Amino acid sequence: MSASKKAFPLISIALITAVFVGAYYVLRSLPDAQCGFLHYEEIVHPDGTVEFCATNHAGFLDLTRLKYPLQMKVEAMDSVRRGQTVGVELTLETLGGTAIAPHELAITHTKPMHVMLIDSSMEDYHHVHPQADGLNGRYTFEFNPQRTGRYRVFTEIVPVRTRRQLIATGELAVDGHSVDPSFESNIVSIVDGIKFSLGQVPEQLRVGRDYKFDLQVSTEDGSPVELEMIMGAKGHMVAFDEAGRGFAHMHPVSSIVGGELQSDDLGFLFNVPNPGWYRVFAQVLIEGREVFGHFDLHVE
Repeated sequence: MSASKKAFPLISIALITAVFVGAYYVLRSLPDAQCGFLHYEEIVHPDGTVEFCATNHAGFLDLTRLKYPLQMKVEAMDSVRRGQTVGVELTLETLGGTAIAPHELAITHTKPMHVMLIDSSMEDYHHVHPQADGLNGRYTFEFNPQRTGRYRVFTEIVPVRTRRQLIATGELAVDGHSVDPSFESNIVSIVDGIKFSLGQVPEQLRVGRDYKFDLQVSTEDGSPVELEMIMGAKGHMVAFDEAGRGFAHMHPVSSIVGGELQSDDLGFLFNVPNPGWYRVFAQVLIEGREVFGHFDLHVE
């Protein structure tokens, strides 16, 4: 056998090895959270529109461990004062400085962009959906803070091209001092005459385990209320940790069944990677008004 023929298998093996080694390091560089790889299903609605809806994961995004190829600049258009509405400008770009235009964003849970804001005391939570201002990656929304000090800002998008979730973070400052959060275990919250109750919560929660919580909403005296659809379901929940590592954006377990939106069961999966306190906000729509209840859970 000639030397060239003997060398051919060796070259082939070397190339295959190089491909697998390269793939290994590429995969290692991607977000490693449970929902870092896109867990979205393509839903085709009767009118022909397409939406990418998250399958029901319970993953908490620890942003101290995850890096996304996305950068965000967020700033108010005027002084930000407690109790006053102000316009906010948000700019999204890739790490290479390329603007992310609105037509490049997939619709997820009826919206192309989800922005969550939480103050330092973790008492004032906002969930907004900015509007595009042209094709230059600039988006705007209105913000009416009810606390002073620092607000953390989390922006969640899914580019159509990659179909992978991307997260950007930033801060907004409201005139005044920041206040540290205080926690006390609770699974009942009463806000503006609406009672939120969280069922099936064990006495002791542990990291890395899936739990299914049932959300019940009524009037303060226990009378039923009619929940309206919001973001494709009759309720949503978001959890933040005391340490400020990240968040979990939770959707009802039965919100996607066979491509059809369901809304009767307000069950949510909860799974977090770190011990400590978590504040969980429940968001519902009643008579056209968004109401937010919240619960404090301690995880061992």
